[in-house]
Amino acid sequence: MDYATDEERVEELKKWWKENGTSIIVGVALGLSILLGWRWWTNYQETQSISASALYSQLENAVKTKNADKIKAYSGELFGQYENQIYASYAALTLAKSSMDANKPAEAVVKLRWALAHAKTDELKGLVTTRLARALLASGKLDEALKIASLETGKPFQTMLSEIKGDILLAMGQSKEALAAYKKTKASLLPGAQHSPTLQLKIDDLASVE
Repeated sequence: MDYATDEERVEELKKWWKENGTSIIVGVALGLSILLGWRWWTNYQETQSISASALYSQLENAVKTKNADKIKAYSGELFGQYENQIYASYAALTLAKSSMDANKPAEAVVKLRWALAHAKTDELKGLVTTRLARALLASGKLDEALKIASLETGKPFQTMLSEIKGDILLAMGQSKEALAAYKKTKASLLPGAQHSPTLQLKIDDLASVE
């Protein structure tokens, strides 16, 4: 558009700004708020992760020294304030192992159920699933243990669960099914892959049920 005078150009600009100025200001403000919000969230997440990591290290030391008061304090803080951080899941795994070592599988089951519900990665879910199946087996909760051992996970956890499933079936008195699970475990192993040193012994012991 051609303007006869500068005054006309200025008036047209004023008119345009009056019509569009508010939306431009709102758009810029919104863009800045999103950018600042993202930066705040990123910094917050980093701070949370660092704090959770420090707490987890303290919890590990407390577990090693068997300091019950500190274990309770650190784990309570991790599960309460940092439940969405991966270190909280690590803490649950650490406490579950401690319970299993103390021959308290029922306690381990509680921690592992929490860890499974809060696991953020497939690898962590697979690890927790195998440990939960073993803890349930040790607790005598065979039906639930079998259900967990039948879940789909990625390798190598699927292979581990297959052997645990055999252990559960054997505990349930289902020898033929247990042998089938053990053989399936062996067949699923990649050439040169490490496996349970007792797997072949389990297969040999059940050879008579075929």
